[in-house]
Amino acid sequence: MTQQQPAYVLHSRPWRETSVIADLFTLNQGRVSVIVHGARKAQGKKSAKRALVQPFTPLMVSFTGRGEVRTSVQFDAAGPPLTIVGDYLYSGLYVNELLLKLLAFDDPHPNLFAYYQALLNGLVDNPILEQSLRPFEVHLMDELGYHMVLDKDYISFKDVVPEGSYVLHPLQGVCLSQGIDSEQANTPLISGQVLLQLAAGEYTQTQCLKVAKYMARANLNQILGGKPLQSRNLFHTIAKK
Repeated sequence: MTQQQPAYVLHSRPWRETSVIADLFTLNQGRVSVIVHGARKAQGKKSAKRALVQPFTPLMVSFTGRGEVRTSVQFDAAGPPLTIVGDYLYSGLYVNELLLKLLAFDDPHPNLFAYYQALLNGLVDNPILEQSLRPFEVHLMDELGYHMVLDKDYISFKDVVPEGSYVLHPLQGVCLSQGIDSEQANTPLISGQVLLQLAAGEYTQTQCLKVAKYMARANLNQILGGKPLQSRNLFHTIAKK
């Protein structure tokens, strides 16, 4: 049996008559799936844990077993559920889906867990959504081994200059726009000044956030193999109504 550790539910699905399988992001084990018995219906003197198997509730958990699906031993709230609504909610679901798709089982990422907690707090408190979301995408890519150097041209190895115009090659880096081939003619140009600001962790200016969003989508799309995200499709569907 594992020791107690902080965790959050990324997704859950019914299992048998009264239980659920919860996909968790945990501090010490990374991503795991556990059976939570009685989560949908009270068992004896134990009340149903339906509310606990929802996203964005801080938990303390322990579990036992081997293989891809474990059995929960402890599954308790470590605080009240976070109140995340509107576009912030869709962004939280988007991040949860990324973690589900991109993190391997039993691969701890304690730094990413801390960044995830900071992101959730930002979705509650930060009035500018993308100031929380864009840095998390960068942290996620770093943890997955796709660190992007934004203050150097990855082809020439020269320093990025503020007055230059650059293009992004997903998962590789940025380079000066001169000499790009015809297939890249429609690639957006990125100001060297903006790249330097992003390299320094600057996410307050509108243009920086716009470029960060473009780069995150291009890079993550490559990692995902072009597969669509259900959370993104849901957001677009709701936005059209």
